[in-house]
Amino acid sequence: MKLDFTGRTVIVTGGGTGIGRALSIAFGAAGANVVVNYSRSENEANETVAEIESGPGRALACRADVRVWDDVRAMVDLAIGEFGGLDVLVNNAGNVNQPKLPVAELSLDVWNDTLELNLTSVFLCCKAAIPHLSDQDGRIISITSMSGHTGGGVGGSPYGAAKAGVITMTRCMARELAPRGITVNTVAPGIIDTRIHHRYTPPEQYRQLIDLIPLGHDGKPEDIAGITLLLASPAGGFITGETVHVNGGHLML
Repeated sequence: MKLDFTGRTVIVTGGGTGIGRALSIAFGAAGANVVVNYSRSENEANETVAEIESGPGRALACRADVRVWDDVRAMVDLAIGEFGGLDVLVNNAGNVNQPKLPVAELSLDVWNDTLELNLTSVFLCCKAAIPHLSDQDGRIISITSMSGHTGGGVGGSPYGAAKAGVITMTRCMARELAPRGITVNTVAPGIIDTRIHHRYTPPEQYRQLIDLIPLGHDGKPEDIAGITLLLASPAGGFITGETVHVNGGHLML
């Protein structure tokens, strides 16, 4: 089954690196108009745009801090002004760059910063996008984490809580938007071969995590892109309020 997004406009937050880059490129390869959002990774975003435009898709890079309402609103306005509408929002931006500390030792600043980047940003992007999403086939897909179900490792409570919050908010929005025919889902990656995982997970610990995966290897960003495109396509039109786990069987253990 070939997924065709010709003429459809997609915003991918954090769309220039890691999973976001794979998402942007996959949508572009399927013919979409892609807004590649970035905050600091300008070079990577521009490279992603160039790769998309070497194929059937169209793209532009948009600097916006997804924690800031005015930035988010301007990003949505840019997508509509450049491409004439908005069909799909992919909330991918997020990070786990917090100190791994037990709750009793966490500062309020670390807690607030983590939730602002990983949960509040999703709220702001959805709030800005929803009035403009196309009825009957609009899509919101948020990239969460297996941590939103398991709680993550010791010291990961802010990140796990934020991702769990996105999952619950997704269910609420799915009910709200169902009368318009807009679906809202999440994709929860497990261990994916990205810069973030390698930055914050020591090599030996990373190998131990892979040993826990029944399929015997980590995932690739393209594994997340594939299921996300399916959910964004007509083939995923009867799926809403769900979380799709992509973890090689890790969660079933």
